[in-house]
Amino acid sequence: MKKKFLCCLLAGAMVFSMTACGNGAKNDGSAGIAAASKDMAENMSLEELVKAAQDEASAKDAGTFMVYSPTSRVEKALNAFAEEYGIKGECYNESGQDLYTKLTTELEANSKETADVALLQDSYLFQTQLKAFEYVENYIPPYIKDDIKDEDKSTLVCYYYNKLLIYNNKDGAKEISNVWQLTEPEYKGKIFMKDISKESVNKNFLAGLTSPEFSDKLAKAYKEFYGKDITLDEDCKNAGYQFIRKFMPNVTFGSGDGDIATELSDGNGGNIGLIVYSKLRDDSVKQENLTVAAYQEKQPDCFSGFMYPMYLQMIKNTDRPYTARLFIYFLMTEKGFKSAFQTKAADIGTYSANTKITPLEGDKNLDFWKNCLVKEDTNYLSEAYANGILDFITYSTSK
Repeated sequence: MKKKFLCCLLAGAMVFSMTACGNGAKNDGSAGIAAASKDMAENMSLEELVKAAQDEASAKDAGTFMVYSPTSRVEKALNAFAEEYGIKGECYNESGQDLYTKLTTELEANSKETADVALLQDSYLFQTQLKAFEYVENYIPPYIKDDIKDEDKSTLVCYYYNKLLIYNNKDGAKEISNVWQLTEPEYKGKIFMKDISKESVNKNFLAGLTSPEFSDKLAKAYKEFYGKDITLDEDCKNAGYQFIRKFMPNVTFGSGDGDIATELSDGNGGNIGLIVYSKLRDDSVKQENLTVAAYQEKQPDCFSGFMYPMYLQMIKNTDRPYTARLFIYFLMTEKGFKSAFQTKAADIGTYSANTKITPLEGDKNLDFWKNCLVKEDTNYLSEAYANGILDFITYSTSK
């Protein structure tokens, strides 16, 4: 994001800025410009927004429209965006804490070389490192707002990913009937997931198990499986903590979901992965050897995996505010979403928050997954991390 001249639609904002300064307010003009941009954009027709974005792009010294994202697939969406509106952009691809570190460092320094729009995973990092400092602005495109559920609007969700319990069905392997099976000695070394030190959403999943909702579900599942009420260790506050204590020593960490999926399909019957569903599309994965637990005739008691949102946000101090809004709109439309995330029939496992965009054949819809997976809860995660859940997870893993 570089120093640029905004289009003439913002001229009124400068008047507002000078008036504020005349009243003794400290204002360099940027706050007035941003406020005017937001007010004007809210009342624009789509045609007017397109024109304003194109004016930004053609302005002298317009610089580069930049999107930060944990997935390189956004490059495909930017190419489609350029074809649709004649506006070019670039994507910086990084994941996890590294993406947040780069972005927050640039924003704290008021760097002009940073993102205009960002796709962001990990509800906890998003809340504590960006939203809490008001670095981002939540824009809901008015042209499609009725197609997005309220729960996905408070912080705009572009799409969801899911990580599922998937097992090798060879050698007479039996279905998973209850998640407490995975804590039994017979599963020692047979459960595979990406290293939690390299995948923060995996830590969020484990933390989410200690929430009131899922600790209650786990207590009920325990009684169903063992025929008695759960007994908690002294340092386990609820059934979620107890599950983590028993589950983590059985887990073997891998370097990435793709490698785990390939090795799982080549491995022994009964081995289980907790991995991104979309990795099953890889040519190296023998899908016939794998069964998705959620697709069993009876799903496992309690949960079949977890899911997490990918937030789509405008950087608050962007000097391409109309382009940013137009790109957010485009990525939330069927054309924009499909250009990046449904480019072929095998592109399963990515679910738009736009209810008009359906999953590919052979996949399930978003409501199906929301009903059987652990979903990130931003408010609870903040509480859990403040209460030391990460130390508990780390300690349990070491055992």
